[in-house]
Amino acid sequence: MRYIRQVLLFILLIVGFPVTMRAQDVTFSQTYASPLYLSPSFTGLTDGSRLSLSYRDQWPGISGTYSSVAFSADHFFREYSSGVGILFIRDDQGNGQFVTQNVGLLYAYEFEVFRDIFVRPGIQFKYAEQKIDPASLIPPEDINPDDGTILPGSSSYIVTDSYKRFDASVSAMIYSDFFWAGVSVDHLVKKDIGFTDIETYMPIKTTFYGGYKIKYREGGRKHDEQSITIAMNYYMQKKFNQLDVGAYWYINPFEMGLWYRGIPFVNNDGLSNNDAVVMILGITFGNIRFSYSYDYTLSDLAGSSNGANEFAIMFRFNKGHKKKAYRGAMPCSSSGGSGTSSGAKYKRRTRKIF
Repeated sequence: MRYIRQVLLFILLIVGFPVTMRAQDVTFSQTYASPLYLSPSFTGLTDGSRLSLSYRDQWPGISGTYSSVAFSADHFFREYSSGVGILFIRDDQGNGQFVTQNVGLLYAYEFEVFRDIFVRPGIQFKYAEQKIDPASLIPPEDINPDDGTILPGSSSYIVTDSYKRFDASVSAMIYSDFFWAGVSVDHLVKKDIGFTDIETYMPIKTTFYGGYKIKYREGGRKHDEQSITIAMNYYMQKKFNQLDVGAYWYINPFEMGLWYRGIPFVNNDGLSNNDAVVMILGITFGNIRFSYSYDYTLSDLAGSSNGANEFAIMFRFNKGHKKKAYRGAMPCSSSGGSGTSSGAKYKRRTRKIF
């Protein structure tokens, strides 16, 4: 039975995509808890420095499925109007049978186009590797018991068990105190990533994202701001497409979110694109924000997958100056305040989001 499960997983991950890679990158439900992964334009979109860590356990009801980790660190250099960061991603499928990981350097530049409306182009260069565990995917009779290599003439056709490559992504975003909108394009470097002798390429991924914030109670001396933020993300990668639509309700120190993932009445290769409802709860203590989300599966996997659990923590520090409490447009945003940026290339009142 264990061997049958391993073969089925192998077929799903490798053989099912023989000519062009149709697998997709990992998607986090708490998009704005891992902002650098969403878009390089978010790099340095914070006062001072920021650390972010996310962990996703997808389909815990099915043994050996998917677990993903994202870690990032970034800083805003006011005198250069620039953000610099580093991002690490690891995606483990099948308890080590199929692992993808990469580390990237990110840069974003910020400039004002109208009063209090800013544009941020961004770029990322990353080193990526992907590998499989042949010992868990190849029948025992095809493996040399002395050194673990594949026996000559075996029916297994894996040419290599790993590859390494460089990749790049670019992005652009416009934002203000009440809205943001942007686009990110990933996998710009084309390179064969096939484990067999058939050429396989990671397709370009394009992401559109944006949102709008509605404040129904202004902040003051005796009470905090209360607001609702509506947001969306749309992903395209080869034949795959995904739409996330949701809203956040903020009331200090809590932030609650409800998202829907899927495109109703649209099928991909005969499969319904109706994935999950995501519930998010975040709480902030000073400069630290903790959050948890649960994906309630809507597809036919609902009875066995147990959805998905996701945990995130964000820590901000080295802000360097005092600010009054202020909420920006985006979820997970940090406090801001009035005043001008010392040493920046242009005058601005504050860095109000994230």
